[in-house]
Amino acid sequence: MRHVIALAAALAMAGAGSAFGQTPFTPATGPACKDQSKEGFGLWTCPGPAGYVVRFADEGNIVSLTIAPKRAIEKVQGPTAQWRGSGKAFGDKVQWIMLAGTPRAAVIRTWSRVGDDEHEVQELSVFAIDGEKACLFGAIESHTDKANDAALARARQAADSHCPDK
Repeated sequence: MRHVIALAAALAMAGAGSAFGQTPFTPATGPACKDQSKEGFGLWTCPGPAGYVVRFADEGNIVSLTIAPKRAIEKVQGPTAQWRGSGKAFGDKVQWIMLAGTPRAAVIRTWSRVGDDEHEVQELSVFAIDGEKACLFGAIESHTDKANDAALARARQAADSHCPDK
């Protein structure tokens, strides 16, 4: 009987932990991604969990990404986020926050040029996912203390948020 109670307690704790969302990682580049690049214009789409994808675009100094269900990616009006890219522009992986088996937030490392001096900034960009639309929720400067933990906490907040209507 004690074993049954211990097993029930362990399952209950595992279930409670998943209520906060799973955080799987998927690649942001590589063989799993569909490359649609042309001369002078990088464009590739990488699979995420539960039928979602991330489309990356690199036009040279302007980069963007779009998060949406795969079936809707071609119909999305404008990118989820766009900025003046720098360096790699995008990290190698996307971290997803899942609630009830559905992506509700994502985190990706990004590089941009900002300010009058156009200095490079590396951030962990956090996106809220609200059904078929997604929006930038915030960013954590990558070189701050415990940046990954702060980005994950921010992504958990984003998972409970809604994107404004465009």
